[in-house]
Amino acid sequence: MKQRKIRTLLGLLLTVMMLVPVIQDNRPALLQRFEYDLYDMRLIRFLKEDQDPRIVIVDVDEKSLAEQGRWPWNRAKLALLLDQLFDRYGIAIAGFDMVFSESDSSVDLEQLKDLVFNSKQVLDLKSILQQLDPDQRLADAIRERPVVLGYLFDRSRRELLVGDPGTAVISVNPTLDLQPIPEANGLIASVDALQSQQLHSGFFDNPMVDSDGVYRRVSLLQRYHGEYYPSLALSMWLTLFDEQQVKPEFESDMTGEHQALVSIRAAGQSIPVDQTGALLVPYRGGQGSFPYVSATDVITGKADAAQLEGAIVLIGTSAAGLLDLRVTPMSSRYPGVEVHANILSGLLDDRIFSEPDYTRGVEIVQLIISGLLLSILIPRTSVAFSTLITVIWTASLIGFNLYAWQSLFWVIPIGYSLLLVLLLYLFQQTTGYFFEARNIQQLAGQFGQYIPPEVVLELGRQDEGVQLSGENRDMTIMFSDVRGFTRISEQLTPQQLTRMMNIYLTEMTRIIHQQRGTVDKYIGDAVMAFWGAPLNDDDHSLHGLDSALQMLQQLPGLNKRLVEEGLPEIEIGIGVHSGTMSVGNMGSEFRMAYTVMGDAVNLASRLEGLTKYYGCPLLVSGDMHSRLPSYLYRQIDRVKVKGRHEAVELFQPMLITGATASDLTEQVDQFNKGVTLYRQCQWQEAQELFKLWLVWYPNDRTAELYLNRITAFQENDPGPEWTAVFSHLEK
Repeated sequence: MKQRKIRTLLGLLLTVMMLVPVIQDNRPALLQRFEYDLYDMRLIRFLKEDQDPRIVIVDVDEKSLAEQGRWPWNRAKLALLLDQLFDRYGIAIAGFDMVFSESDSSVDLEQLKDLVFNSKQVLDLKSILQQLDPDQRLADAIRERPVVLGYLFDRSRRELLVGDPGTAVISVNPTLDLQPIPEANGLIASVDALQSQQLHSGFFDNPMVDSDGVYRRVSLLQRYHGEYYPSLALSMWLTLFDEQQVKPEFESDMTGEHQALVSIRAAGQSIPVDQTGALLVPYRGGQGSFPYVSATDVITGKADAAQLEGAIVLIGTSAAGLLDLRVTPMSSRYPGVEVHANILSGLLDDRIFSEPDYTRGVEIVQLIISGLLLSILIPRTSVAFSTLITVIWTASLIGFNLYAWQSLFWVIPIGYSLLLVLLLYLFQQTTGYFFEARNIQQLAGQFGQYIPPEVVLELGRQDEGVQLSGENRDMTIMFSDVRGFTRISEQLTPQQLTRMMNIYLTEMTRIIHQQRGTVDKYIGDAVMAFWGAPLNDDDHSLHGLDSALQMLQQLPGLNKRLVEEGLPEIEIGIGVHSGTMSVGNMGSEFRMAYTVMGDAVNLASRLEGLTKYYGCPLLVSGDMHSRLPSYLYRQIDRVKVKGRHEAVELFQPMLITGATASDLTEQVDQFNKGVTLYRQCQWQEAQELFKLWLVWYPNDRTAELYLNRITAFQENDPGPEWTAVFSHLEK
């Protein structure tokens, strides 16, 4: 029950983490790109895929450039184009997706010849130039016709100003001033001679290109010198219905404290926009969704009259060299003029997708329901049933989203909701597996009170089971004990004693485990550990001795920690021996333990006990010395221990700080020479070497023992049968 609550709370926390960027409208770039991709998938899936004959694009294409000459053309030729469109073909309106920002000083030779040779009046040069002025010729063609010129705003800091943007569609509106509508510092418009001849114009730049460079939304309004100007498509829409103004429409935002722009009313139609005044482009299809007519066919009168009559005409360029190609969800090389055509087509069909503020509210509700549903149900159900729930809920989210797209023209973001569902499913299943594995580990830990966890691990890894019934192996055994533990325990409260032992045993056990050892048992303050079982270890002697040395190295730091907690310092004694011993599952019908037994085990226990007598923190047997000769050993004694008839050599692996390696080696050699002289009954020479050792290391118990023995032997000669073996009759 507790684990279910933890998984539920963690799932809700993950939900909150996903909600925060949505509420703050500050989504990470990668996730925003994912949302863009989902938007493009829906857009492409539900395209109309048929041409809209109401809008025709008169295209300055490769054919036109080949027949009429390179771009830019003489303005008189463009004037002829307009004359043909309105007078011969009877179009409804024309819009230029281009700007004429510089005067045209070129002369049309054919027009000049016609004027000179066919004029009935005598013309002077000034009159000829006036009649041949291409800008004036185009201005005359524009005059009193429904023609919309294009221009572009500049948002750099240089405040570039070329021409006039024409008439603003919204003059003063304090509420609109508070909206994040793009603001321009300058503009590039057509020359005055052209701009003054028409009432309508519109910008064709787009400050609302998405972060991945794709044209998904286009600004319908931009702010310039405190007034608001229309895009080319919006201006053509107003011109089509002989309107000059638009009205912004507002609704209270989610907080209820501010008014948010949601739409603009133009020519009797409410056009949904976002707070920036941008509209989602209602793409009809891929390139070619509108009829294309070559500009040269219009000029030469070869165009299909039925196709152009009464049409809304956009004059633009698709020739590759004229650089009017855009990246859209449809294509990475999409003619910019078709973007305006798609907007006009959507306005005519009243088919404009919108993403107003309440769609964010819908997204937040989706996230909350997803988080609650999956965080509560998955931890309480099986994997199969929770998978079924996740699939059904995902299908419901997608189904509702597609219904809103097709029927309501709502663009509801779905990327975060799908990502949250996926993350919650994976997270809950993963944590479920983790908790299940943890439960198994806890059971193994509890079982390990009877059989060490290493045995369980061995059984899991090996193809053949561990020989629990018992076997003889060459292994290393270690015993360690706290010196004066009884005296220490009498000075401490039960809580202090428990704390001290927990700190000590934890640190010592960690070292043993790091050296691949198995802790057999804790015997009060003593630790019994072995190497070589249940895992085979060819270097068990090395690992056992290294463990003992590291335990002694860590003791000063451990004592410092004990003192900081108001506990006494401790000293330990360690005995290590390698040999053959029995290992297996031993015990009774009521309790079993995987442990070791045998003479080698008893000897290691005796070695640990002898550390008190010799005052050495660590003693090893002659067996260990012969297996690991590379270590530096001090020869301690040759003894007989209780329960064993054979004599045992005792060695102390040296771990003395404060001396250089060379000095220590020389000193140990002198001590070992003293032991050899002692065994040869050369009392005087041995006595001098032991006294020298005490100069180096005062209060050394072993050196003092040898000096006491030598004094006794000097008074009472041991005789020729003396074997230099000291018998210890106590454990």
